[in-house]
Amino acid sequence: MSFIDKLSSGVNEAGNTISQKAREISEQTKLTGEINKNRARRDELIRQLGESYYQAKQSGTEANFDELVHEISLVDGILAKVTESLNQLKGIVICEKCGTEISKGSAFCPSCGTPVKEPTVIRCPKCSAELAAGSRFCVYCGAKIE
Repeated sequence: MSFIDKLSSGVNEAGNTISQKAREISEQTKLTGEINKNRARRDELIRQLGESYYQAKQSGTEANFDELVHEISLVDGILAKVTESLNQLKGIVICEKCGTEISKGSAFCPSCGTPVKEPTVIRCPKCSAELAAGSRFCVYCGAKIE
């Protein structure tokens, strides 16, 4: 292999690495925005629940809060999935005991010493990227996960 071929190969490899990192940063930004949007939605629903409860108590009427509670639960589920996807992308897990971010592959939490339970992951059938269990699309290549 000539010097030019080696140089060209190295440049291509570096370009691919930079491109992959840019996609990861873009996806992290998108997921962070989704988390912030859902947190704001959750806060608004909690505010509505509190206001509804207060109004019902003030007026002495009986109110049904099931719909609001159900919607909050749905938002909580979305938040959990999006947060897990972001953590997967960042290569971290969260300590179940103290909440510290831990590098993927660590056996114990560096803050409290609790053994780390790795989340269940699946692989993208198209690009083989590791994804959070339950993912419907690959965050790297966009492939639909069956």
